[in-house]
Amino acid sequence: MFTNDIKLDIEWRMAELSSLKTIPVRYRLFSHHSELLTKYAVPSIYALWEGFVKKSFELYIDYINSLELNPTDIHINLFTHSFSTEDKLALENPRMSFAKKKEFIEFYQKKSKDKFTIPKKIPTKSNVDFETINEILERFNLLKLPKGTYEKKLKKLLHFRNSIAHGEISIPIKNDNLSEFSMLINDLMVEIFVRIENGKVNETFKS
Repeated sequence: MFTNDIKLDIEWRMAELSSLKTIPVRYRLFSHHSELLTKYAVPSIYALWEGFVKKSFELYIDYINSLELNPTDIHINLFTHSFSTEDKLALENPRMSFAKKKEFIEFYQKKSKDKFTIPKKIPTKSNVDFETINEILERFNLLKLPKGTYEKKLKKLLHFRNSIAHGEISIPIKNDNLSEFSMLINDLMVEIFVRIENGKVNETFKS
């Protein structure tokens, strides 16, 4: 079952996160080397988060596609997402709101008769912040993340990650930051898994 595959993926990523936060302090390293490892652990932590989002939703897509549902059986959010990812339709134009896309898809859905298939293309936008992950959840008709719990924490991780990725050196990175970010990603992966599992059980992908 695909949910077991997601669990295994979470276990692997949690182990990686644990290593990233402990290696800089576990071994006797020159202080410069320890600081370097600590600094570049932040982009790696983010990469584990973005990778999980892509992997978990790709597995969910495989499951939904395997059901070979008719377009009329699919919830409008997933139907809209499916067509939004088709480049030739240009529905990923940032100036076009999701509501406008839905209006177009509702019309098209009624005229479609083929089996429904979702492309394995997740719009992470290379910055899976709070707004992006909640948009992905909305596309799959899953419960969004609570704003007060994760918004500021994800924003902080993205700020640190982007600063390092762009060569800035003004932000000091401490071991406490690695522990904070690792715990955040651990919690987020569990949150996403629970939502996908509930989506499967309750068949929220259906209309």
